[in-house]
Amino acid sequence: MVGEPSNHRLLPGTTRSLEDREARAVDFGRMTRQVPEAVATPRSVAEVANLVHRAGRAGIGLAIRGGGHSQGGRSLTDRGVVLDTTCLNRVQPVGSELVRAQGGARWGDVVDALKGARRLPPVLVDIGEATVGGTLAAGGIGTTSHRHGAQVEQVEQLEVVTGTGERIRCSPTQNAGLFNAVRSGQGQFGIITEAWIRLRPAGARFRQYELHYRDFERFVEDLDLLMESDRFDHLRAELRHRENLIVLLASNEYDELPDDDRALESLGYDELVYTRDTASVGRAGMYPSWSFSWLHYHPWRDWMLPWEALPRLLAQPMLPPDSMPRRAWSWIGLYPIGRGEVEAPLFMRPPQKRLISYSVLAVMGEFEREKAIELAKKLEDVDRELVGLGAKSYLSGSVGYSPEQWEQHYGEMLGQGIRWKREFDPNHVFHSADMPFGVGA
Repeated sequence: MVGEPSNHRLLPGTTRSLEDREARAVDFGRMTRQVPEAVATPRSVAEVANLVHRAGRAGIGLAIRGGGHSQGGRSLTDRGVVLDTTCLNRVQPVGSELVRAQGGARWGDVVDALKGARRLPPVLVDIGEATVGGTLAAGGIGTTSHRHGAQVEQVEQLEVVTGTGERIRCSPTQNAGLFNAVRSGQGQFGIITEAWIRLRPAGARFRQYELHYRDFERFVEDLDLLMESDRFDHLRAELRHRENLIVLLASNEYDELPDDDRALESLGYDELVYTRDTASVGRAGMYPSWSFSWLHYHPWRDWMLPWEALPRLLAQPMLPPDSMPRRAWSWIGLYPIGRGEVEAPLFMRPPQKRLISYSVLAVMGEFEREKAIELAKKLEDVDRELVGLGAKSYLSGSVGYSPEQWEQHYGEMLGQGIRWKREFDPNHVFHSADMPFGVGA
């Protein structure tokens, strides 16, 4: 239950500064605007726990916000308090096998903290401003997911503040129920305040090839080959339907200069457009921080489909080609995803071992809000078609599902999620109107 607006005064460290409230009134999608009654920016986990405990007793709803890199308003509230985690940003390597990062730390900062160590997290998202807690609450996929799966698979243990204000360490063997609930739990069961993330060896340099395909069947054959041969460390593709073109970015990390001919051997691309080489290994797969303006609107959805659906995605556009604006950084992207069943039960994915992630991200100008909303509605139609092909929506933000659609999405895990909500957030402090776990609680 979300309390009366004046109740925010019962919470320590909150502010009603209009500047602070306006700064948390939109998310990356920018199509939803909600000005919170107050903002909290705790600087310690103890402050987080105290604030959550008092919010539960006062009946105040909290919207948890990290980098705000979501769409549809899930990190917003117009009656409650936004709890901004970005001051919880400490990053500390723990030997050569782990990095310890607070939930508000940005992934770009994690990479920077590991500079020179020749170690990186197995999976990095392509937006360096996204936070550790935010992507672990969603799942986390990137250019190495064909080899390492999702970020939630790479976590050794977590520290979590539950909806009752308890501060709990959890792992696969300690408080496993909470560990399973918060990974891909959309922030509905607790706040991830710290994560111990496994590391992998990293190369000294990063070499990327941009390959263009106009024959979509050859592209599918090549992607099959690359998944089987595990030839590249990083894979990401972009569909440009207007140009009848697929752009494949295939990259390796290396110590000794690789043989380009051998790396590209037997591939059926039409053109090698460029080869990029850099020593900035961890950030090389991330978009630069200036690439996306918060003045723009970003209709945005992601799905994970069975590998067998890839030819259908390529043969016929899910959206009319003129739906996507001709603007820098607008894209329709593909990420291959490997490995088997994810050991995070709320990370919903098709059951097949090999998947393809399909992402639509549009960039609309600051005066094109109505066009952005129109495209967002078209993406709801796309969702229904893709779910019919066996897709699961990747919850990068609100999806507007009905109770029946949530039941289809979560299946038997919906009941478990409701039970976890009762156990870890019985007062519904972490309230979200578009999530199903409060049903029947």
